Amino acid sequence: MKNLLFILLIALLAACGNKNNETAKDTLTADLKNERLEVYAFHGVRQCETCKHMKAYSKATLEKHFKAELKSGTIIYQVIDVDDEKNAELAEKFEATGTALMINRVQNGKENIEDWSDFAFEYAPGEQNEYEVEFKKMIEEKLK
Repeated sequence: MKNLLFILLIALLAACGNKNNETAKDTLTADLKNERLEVYAFHGVRQCETCKHMKAYSKATLEKHFKAELKSGTIIYQVIDVDDEKNAELAEKFEATGTALMINRVQNGKENIEDWSDFAFEYAPGEQNEYEVEFKKMIEEKLK
């Protein structure tokens, strides 16, 4: 009988421990949702070379220098077609009507949207390395 009570006590403690671990995991997931950097490369159906470079250079830089952040969800990168009706709400939120590079730093559930299109139009026509160096610095600054 004592062995049965001991086994039941261990099982009860293990179950409580698992519940606390799930709660901690849920809290961590919620924190990730509240703390992130969203990078959106907007484009229309018709795309110029600068637009194509902006998307390719941004993606390459993020994958090269921020792989862990992309994997964890600390950084989210999306390419959005503003001409696709399913993206209308997001395009409206960012006031994107064509090619644009937009950043949304979410901290404590608050959004801080910035338009980095001027940067993209200045650097995307040039060499990928120049774009990468500057874009990496800008992203690092936003992650501080």
